[in-house]
Amino acid sequence: MTLYVASDLHLDEDGNAKLFDDERQGKRLAALCGQLRDGDELILLGDIFDFTAMTPPPKGLARFFETLEVPYVPRPDRELKALCAAVLQSNPVALRALGELSQRVPVTLVPGNHDRHLGDPGVREALESIGLRASLSACCARTIGGRQVVLLHGHEFDKSNKDAHGAGEVLTNALHNAVIPFLLHQGARRNVKMNPDRVVALRPEESVLTVLQRWLPEKTFRKFFHAFLRLLAENGLLPRAASWLAMLVSADGVRRRVAHGDNLWESSGALAVEVLRGKRELPHGAPRPDALVLGHTHVVDWAVDDARGPDDALYVNLGTWTERAFDASSPADMTLPVLELCERDGRLTVLLRDVQDGGGDLQRFEALSR
Repeated sequence: MTLYVASDLHLDEDGNAKLFDDERQGKRLAALCGQLRDGDELILLGDIFDFTAMTPPPKGLARFFETLEVPYVPRPDRELKALCAAVLQSNPVALRALGELSQRVPVTLVPGNHDRHLGDPGVREALESIGLRASLSACCARTIGGRQVVLLHGHEFDKSNKDAHGAGEVLTNALHNAVIPFLLHQGARRNVKMNPDRVVALRPEESVLTVLQRWLPEKTFRKFFHAFLRLLAENGLLPRAASWLAMLVSADGVRRRVAHGDNLWESSGALAVEVLRGKRELPHGAPRPDALVLGHTHVVDWAVDDARGPDDALYVNLGTWTERAFDASSPADMTLPVLELCERDGRLTVLLRDVQDGGGDLQRFEALSR
């Protein structure tokens, strides 16, 4: 029996920007599904769907586009079943592979912050309508090789994203449904190549301000900056007074604050080690793990802790299947990480590998015998 784990696929719909390419990532996911055999299990560890990207901010969007002189056609509200249908239409390779797999081996979905809707009523019917039969759990705990493995998405440790309709969700709504349409309408400044898809691949997402300063003429950027902060304020991301103060300070001050706060993957790793050492408890009543697996930060991380003596403990962050971008022009990270956990010779064995073409093993861990 092998437990396979992947996180942060961000399956969404065709539109102005997509994080998941069904031609590339979809085919690799289908190949992965083909590897699972009877007795195996697949855990999709959160943000498998990007429903928040498919949902516009509830307030201020018409004013945003009017200020920037961009045509605006309101998008109707959609229930979960309609969102799932749109994802299937845009990602038939990935969804059909998952659906077929779910008919023969266990598939477990862990809701993340981008697909928190998986915790809503009617979710099973919505998933079954696209051919996916899956268990749903906020937290997964498995015993492998006598060791306790706990798997969470990880947004529970992120102040901006732990709650529904929080700051992170508002920002995602705004990036996909306001910023991207504006960029496509505006176009880049002369002699500058602009890729709007890169905006939604940025981590942290707040880096969009720095990137847009590279792509837009100064006067246009200032106008956008004011309209964008007003939109965020109208949707509760920051107090209106703070938004106007930020406008006066300029984007440089915001950029410095973003750089100072860009340590989520580091803080998550430090917290995970504290959990392994028994100094902090996990949410959802999860037990103390020998191996803790998270997603969410979009950064692959691997830490072995030997504070227990011979009983090594392991922390893994699975990163993402999206093309993670760091700035305006650097090459994107194309890694497609998958974690495999199994018992060999009575011991827990963990393999992290990259399943993209030309990828390979990234890390390997074998627990010491007890």
